[in-house]
Amino acid sequence: MADEAAAAPRAGRRGLTGAGRRAHPLVVMAALAVAAASLAPAAYLVLREGFSLPLLAKALSTPATPELLARTAVLLLTVGAVTLVLGVGLAVLVTRTDLPLPRLWVVLFTMPLAVPGYVSAYTWVAASFRYLPKSTAIFGLGGATLVLSLGLFPYVFLPAVAALKGLDAAHEEVARSLGLSAWRTWWTVTLPQLRVAVSAGMLIVLLHVLAEFGALEMLSYPTLTTAVMQRVQVLGSPESGRALAVVLVGVAALLLLLERLARGRATPPRVGRGVVRDSARIPLGRARAAWTVACVAVAAPALGVPLYVAAVGLIDALGGGRVAGAATAIDWARLGPAALATLAFALLAGLVATLAALPVSWLHARHPGRLASLVERSVWLAHSLPGIILALALVYIGVRWFRPLYQTPAMLVAAYVILFLPLAVASQHVGLRAAGRHLDEAAHSLGYGRLRTLARVTLPLAMPGVATGALLVLLDSAKELTTTLLLVPTGMSTLSTALWATTNGEVLDFTAAAPYGTALILLGVVPAYLLARRTLRLVG
Repeated sequence: MADEAAAAPRAGRRGLTGAGRRAHPLVVMAALAVAAASLAPAAYLVLREGFSLPLLAKALSTPATPELLARTAVLLLTVGAVTLVLGVGLAVLVTRTDLPLPRLWVVLFTMPLAVPGYVSAYTWVAASFRYLPKSTAIFGLGGATLVLSLGLFPYVFLPAVAALKGLDAAHEEVARSLGLSAWRTWWTVTLPQLRVAVSAGMLIVLLHVLAEFGALEMLSYPTLTTAVMQRVQVLGSPESGRALAVVLVGVAALLLLLERLARGRATPPRVGRGVVRDSARIPLGRARAAWTVACVAVAAPALGVPLYVAAVGLIDALGGGRVAGAATAIDWARLGPAALATLAFALLAGLVATLAALPVSWLHARHPGRLASLVERSVWLAHSLPGIILALALVYIGVRWFRPLYQTPAMLVAAYVILFLPLAVASQHVGLRAAGRHLDEAAHSLGYGRLRTLARVTLPLAMPGVATGALLVLLDSAKELTTTLLLVPTGMSTLSTALWATTNGEVLDFTAAAPYGTALILLGVVPAYLLARRTLRLVG
């Protein structure tokens, strides 16, 4: 009985903070502080004066809300399906077949991350106006699905490649030796082992779609997020906008639940469990040329259209030419400072987010339990909020409690960190889980303390995940539009706000936007290539 009584509180602690050595109190406190900061914008939605349950009920009962919710759900389904097929399918082609030039395809399939969604939308609309002036095919659900899918599928492709290369061929060989066909082996053995990587990538994709504004505004596809922006900025009804944003948070919570169910209890491959043998590459035979053409058919529109249209517009701008109907003069003196400000804000956001994510990812990876899961899910909710709601929340908090930070770079960087912290947390979590707790335990048995184990064993093994998370935060911070429009310090501009100033209106001045769009793409190429290089190490 005494043993059972002693075991009961230990079991309770394991349920709360995970089995094994208890998390350090400072780690728990830091993780809780990060979670609280991430939840502050969501709390603003319901605690700010002017919001009430009757107002939420009124917003839900209006005829427009069900339609917006349905349109948002349809877009999530279509983009989710396309990115899932593209991400996993291309990863299989690159890692498991004799597709020619696999390393080149890894780079090409990563580069769409360098193109912001609104830049991609602007280039597709510009191409349509220039070459198909009477066509409206690019607008609506089809255009939105095309543009967003081509820009977001790398979030599924990259983790799928890493997961496929981390699998041991022995599992598949055993299945084949038991008489399973190649397809059945794939569905019953290989695919279940990809659940963690693919579900995490899909969650990032769907939350990006849920919070997207700029691209959908250009492509004339209204969703809950565009409606929130319209009600706050155009109609001057922030209370109604906040009510719709609560619905958005509910949709995000549902996506988090679905991702958790899809992930199940699967765990990623670990480092240090022996040598992993690669699977033999499947010969494509006569279909090799056809599959190569299929890869070109993905890379060409994903990269070719944005690069071509941006280049044509830049040449036109350098030559002094004007697009018919354009009204905005090109302010070349604004380009350099905007690029430097964008880079500085993105670098700071990447650094701060990496540091802030460490206690959250450590708690979730090393001490899994109810508390760790709650903290990790808390940081994801902010990722689904419309940028304008996050910006209004920070303005409200800044004016009331942190007035010296109002309209300063610190507030904009804080917004980026809250928005994109989940990208760092997810990547660090994968890195820490790959390192394996058994290595920490081995180091402790050799007399290493916690700090020495962290510095000499854990961080070196987890560093690929940490670096990947930092690069993803840097990329998304440089591309962020909506939050930047409201929080950029007075007298400053970034590439995204400068570009939006030339395209946000009745006249789309593609020539004036081209220098900023080109600079945004070039700025994103470097971190995107660094992400590709990390993946290239896995591809033969």
